Amino acid sequence: MGSLLRPLKNRESSENGLDPLSVLSHLAQIPINTTLDLEKFFGEVVDETSRVVEAEKISLNFLKNDLDDPDNSHNRHCTVYVPITIHESNLSLGYLKVKKNENQEIDSREIKFLEAIAHLTGLKFQNSTFQLVIYQGLVQTLKVLVNVVEAKDVYTRCHSQRVTEYSLEIAKLLGLPQEEQDTLKIASILHDIGKIAIAESILLKRGRLTPDEFEIIKLHPIFGDEILKPLKFFHQERKLILYHHERWDGSGYPEGLFGENIPLLSRIIAVADSFDAMTSDRIYRKAKSFEEALDEIKGLSGIKYDPKVVNAFYIILKKAAARSNHSMQQPPIPEVI
Repeated sequence: MGSLLRPLKNRESSENGLDPLSVLSHLAQIPINTTLDLEKFFGEVVDETSRVVEAEKISLNFLKNDLDDPDNSHNRHCTVYVPITIHESNLSLGYLKVKKNENQEIDSREIKFLEAIAHLTGLKFQNSTFQLVIYQGLVQTLKVLVNVVEAKDVYTRCHSQRVTEYSLEIAKLLGLPQEEQDTLKIASILHDIGKIAIAESILLKRGRLTPDEFEIIKLHPIFGDEILKPLKFFHQERKLILYHHERWDGSGYPEGLFGENIPLLSRIIAVADSFDAMTSDRIYRKAKSFEEALDEIKGLSGIKYDPKVVNAFYIILKKAAARSNHSMQQPPIPEVI
């Protein structure tokens, strides 16, 4: 993982109210659910330590056993290394490094604070690692549930994978940050998980649904939200799943949200989901061609779908077709899962 460095910020001295206990409390309460959260936490550790301990440079160094420091060869520098270990073991993760210049001294109170910071960092690393393992296990389990739903119907097999591929391509073209892309990926995979609570007699019905049956189908975003509700890891994904059938003009479900009141990532899933449904065979109809489906979605831009998302998807499919010398009948989309 290497070294995390932060230049020290201009700040008031500890005499003006910087409280080491409040810093420790703040760090202890930072939630860590993803590897990106963990990286951000490490950055916070360096920043918050610099608010309490005056030094030339503070860094977290992981998976390093060599404490040699070329800068420390000069007597004018005093460098302190505080080990970061796995709780109740001798396994070393690395160290917290504090380098002071000739005009700065380190006292016993700072040493105790740095030891507390190192202990907390090791503890948070250990706990978050366990949580990330649990999270990955839950994702795999939920993928199995999605596959169970899709396996019941030959026409919907791999639907969630294709929706995820389309969604991520749109997100990349729109320049969304990696954290949002990661959330979108999980939500796209799980967007139809609520259908596991829908009777097979409705899901697999030959012919069109009755109005009452369609009302039941419309409950699947709510069921998906309820399935994920007990799992603390999927707060953002739950919202995207709940709203992926909302429409730009407010005609969607379950809440009738409209325009930018609908989360952007849900608007992305809506386009990807609709396109894949249109271009897949169903029991009661044949698939549309890619060109026919794209024309329909373009025609509903600003009505059912976000124009920005539709435009991005149009560009993606046109580029994919051009790269492969295919017509719009079946331009390939890169596999991302």
